Amino acid sequence: MHLHVENELIETEDIKIRGIFQGDSLLPLLFYICLIPVTEQLNRLNTGYKGHITKTKISHLLYMDDMKLIAKSEEEL
Repeated sequence: MHLHVENELIETEDIKIRGIFQGDSLLPLLFYICLIPVTEQLNRLNTGYKGHITKTKISHLLYMDDMKLIAKSEEEL
């Protein structure tokens, strides 16, 4: 593994992450990174509610470590 520190390249061993503590500042970022494929699929489905002002459909909302799904019916959900 390569690590860049102040324009210097350092060879390091692989870093093993065994978990993330609750309240860690990385948690929301990692949550969003993991959900990128899910949000792309939800956007492709073209479901949800259309906004009055923006005219775009909203099928889900992400906030911190939470995901809310929005649908017109249980079948769509």
